[in-house]
Amino acid sequence: ALAAGRVGDIALDDLQRPKTFFSSFTQTGCTRVQFFEYKQSTMDFGQGTRTGCLFYEFGCRGPMTHSPCNRILWNRQSSKTRAGHPCTGCTEPGYPHGDLMPGTVFKTAKVSGSVPKEVPTGTDHLTYMAHAAAARIAAPQWSKEDMFVV
Repeated sequence: ALAAGRVGDIALDDLQRPKTFFSSFTQTGCTRVQFFEYKQSTMDFGQGTRTGCLFYEFGCRGPMTHSPCNRILWNRQSSKTRAGHPCTGCTEPGYPHGDLMPGTVFKTAKVSGSVPKEVPTGTDHLTYMAHAAAARIAAPQWSKEDMFVV
């Protein structure tokens, strides 16, 4: 559309970003999404540990961030979450999120000790807590193990 001079044909979101790239969440295509669905967290992050979701303990903003990171990949190779690093939400207004004080970076802000202060877009805390409890109960054994250990 740009090359043809038809800029008006590009659908934009509320922040004037192309919907083609910003209609899905970073979580779309994340290699850890199955752990998010079963509410299984990890206590380590990095390429060496590929089990568990980074949202619950490490402040991953993938469920709340609109971006194409895990769909188009950087240099068609990888993304932060595929390399074992939490999404920082750099494509959203208000970035950087949180106070960035020592000890708060890569930590999920919580209320009542275990409930994330911010829940994924489109849900409320009560619904999220009910879904999380049911998901943890229904979680299959493989979601609690490191399936990448050789």
